[in-house]
Amino acid sequence: MPIRLNIATDPVQIDSILKLRYDVFCLQEKLFQPTADQRVVDRFDTLSTTRNILATRDDRIVGALRINVDSSVGVPADDYYDFRQHLPKENVNMMSVGMFCVREAQRSLGIALHLISLSAYFAVSNDITHVIAPTNPAIGKLLGRVGFKPVGDLRYDPHLGGNFVPMMLDMRDLADSFLTFAKRTQLYNFLQSYEYMLFNAGETVLQAGVKGNSAFVIIEGEAEVRHAESGAALAVLGEGQVLGELALLTDDTQSVDVIARSHLQTMVLPKDTFLNHLRTDPDHTLQMLHSYAHRMKTVLLGSGFVANLS
Repeated sequence: MPIRLNIATDPVQIDSILKLRYDVFCLQEKLFQPTADQRVVDRFDTLSTTRNILATRDDRIVGALRINVDSSVGVPADDYYDFRQHLPKENVNMMSVGMFCVREAQRSLGIALHLISLSAYFAVSNDITHVIAPTNPAIGKLLGRVGFKPVGDLRYDPHLGGNFVPMMLDMRDLADSFLTFAKRTQLYNFLQSYEYMLFNAGETVLQAGVKGNSAFVIIEGEAEVRHAESGAALAVLGEGQVLGELALLTDDTQSVDVIARSHLQTMVLPKDTFLNHLRTDPDHTLQMLHSYAHRMKTVLLGSGFVANLS
């Protein structure tokens, strides 16, 4: 099943995240004491500077990560350690990450790494200079792959009921693979939706006969366009190309099947926002139509339709 990651935008999603925290932190890991409402929440969840990234699979939330951009009331990490002593005196735009949780049964899917990737994209897009995190030692190596470094020794926190390591990321040290993802995403996701989907090789991205509500931009990997009836390969699409936009423009069903040829990372472009963008940016509209015309020429040549007309 594909995995979708996005920033929570409605009360149902946010409440599901609070319940996931309870399931992971209270029931699975025994870090927090159980609560009557089966939710884990604090004052920072109420602030406008807070964002929650969630991962869903088969319409079920399987992972989440909280982002808190620094403000006059601080960030949650301030309650655990004095990170600010390690920050430069000037030109700092800082955020913290925390409440990092993935269901135990889903931890082999790489969801944790993808949550961190999307948080890195958020940081790059919002000119963040430093990211701080009181880190569970179990994920210390994972954050180290991103570029985080310890800024203090292992500590025990009674509220957490466990140990943590204070870690910080100077965005100049962001690992190349994560920086590449962030820059690609920033380049291609012109709608700044902070939403993307992951497909394994062989999974269906678009299905013929189904009315779509989103288009997709390929960030990494390849997808194969197939004839709906014969299954014949018509074209191969790669980085930067758009899928499913014609069905949005015509308000019709998909005319072909699109299958992931490899592990595929795609940004999601919701229909309403996508169409509004095209109405207000004629240059981008013309560029997209040019790209679509080129793709159609490739598809027609591959199907033999052009040859039959000659």
